[in-house]
This record gives sequence, C-alpha cells and structure tokens, in this order.
Amino acid sequence: MFRIASRARSSVAQSLKQRTFAAQYHQPSILPYNPKSGLSPFLSAPSLDFLYNMRQVQLLDNVNRLSEGSEYESKSLMHVITDSALDANKIALTNNASQAWNMDFFLKTLTDDPRPLRDDVRRNIAEKFETFERFQEIFMQCALALFGNGWTWLVANSSGRLSVMNTFNAGSPFTALPSTKNAHPKSASYAKIHSTVSRRPFTRLTPIIGLSMWQEAYLPDYALDRETYIKRFWEVVNWSVVSERLVTSRNSSQSKH
Repeated sequence: MFRIASRARSSVAQSLKQRTFAAQYHQPSILPYNPKSGLSPFLSAPSLDFLYNMRQVQLLDNVNRLSEGSEYESKSLMHVITDSALDANKIALTNNASQAWNMDFFLKTLTDDPRPLRDDVRRNIAEKFETFERFQEIFMQCALALFGNGWTWLVANSSGRLSVMNTFNAGSPFTALPSTKNAHPKSASYAKIHSTVSRRPFTRLTPIIGLSMWQEAYLPDYALDRETYIKRFWEVVNWSVVSERLVTSRNSSQSKH
C-alpha cells in the first residue's frame, strides 16, 4: 500500500542485507490524481493538499520515528498496526500507523474523473441494504452519529457480509471487532486489549469504502455542515476501485469455505 524507501544506516555491525531490510521507511502513496488541484466539488485544493502533503506526511514521519530501531521498523504498515496494538506502551505508534493507513485508503477511494455508479456495485450493495439509496441513508446516519473525530466505513466480514460501521479517532476496521462468535459491527478501542492475550484479539473486517469524519477533513470547506460533506463525497468516489474491493472480499470469503 505504501511506497517504501531505503535509507542508509550507520551500524557497521549489521550485514548489508540486514541494514537494507531494517532501513525501510514508509512514504505517502502516489495518488492517481494531483492533490494540489483538489477534488471538486468535494474537497478544495487547499484542503486536499493539506490532507495529503502535510497531514499524511506528518503521520508517516511519526511512524518512522516511533518505529526506528524497534521490531516494527521493517514491517508493513498493517503489521505495525496489528502487532503494536498488543503493546500498551506503543499506543502512539499504533494510532499514527492506523490513521495513516485510514487516510491512504480514503484518498485512494476518490477520483478526479468521476464516473456513474457501476451496476455491479449497485447490485452487490443492494443485496444487503435492499437498495443502494438505503445504503447511502444508513451510511449518512452512521457518519452524522459520530461524536468527535472518527471514520465511517462500508466493510465486509469474513463471510462476505456487508455492513456500515464507525471507528473512533484513528481506529481501523480490520482491528475493530472482538473475535467472538456473537461479535457485531461496533467500533472498539485498542485500550481494551490485554497484554495477556496470546493472539490478536480481533476479527478482521475488510474495508470497502472509508470516509474521514475528522474535523480536519471537513471543517475548512464545510464548517459544521457535515451532511453536505457526506453527500458530495459520493460525487468523487472511484466506483471501479470499490468494485475491485468488493470482488476481492468476496473471493476471499469464498476461499475460506
């Protein structure tokens, strides 16, 4: 997901191979559109430029700094999130990595060349929510119900079933559910993870669509008008990307049965 760049280290004791592997650092993904041009009518040029060229850079710089010299330094961003979440002393690393992952996923959901909603996407989502419009209503209600910063998602569980959910603050959907048979799509805090757990205590959900409900995303262009922000989001969604994610989630669920 993230382009990895190598940086030289000064430790002579390490072999060249070890030094190359351990020196991998995360950088922002290259987007298929120019963030400095904005995504009309959803995000203005200054707003999108801030999210990508300032906020995302800051988050990844924090991940690099907080993981340097540790067991997390050479791991993928997702592994940084899931592994560091088990360590109460690494909450800053977890939060920065999770927020960076969320931001990248959100920005890759958008396009500067919007096309009409694809029939396959409409059909797949309508199977769960009766109609695509009903899905949008539920998504809107869920997003507006967030009190404070967070994210609203369309996710698929391990059986391929779709649902809408929120995560609070920097929470990511693939670490959001307790791994119990009766778990429901509710967001959960990393703070509830116990160090005595011998395995990652979360069921993985696959994100399909993600919308930032952080104030830094909507305040500059919309002030407190979150409803218009959410409505305009649909005008710049890349439905081809959403279709690919739906297909991937379904194939993954079928392979497990």
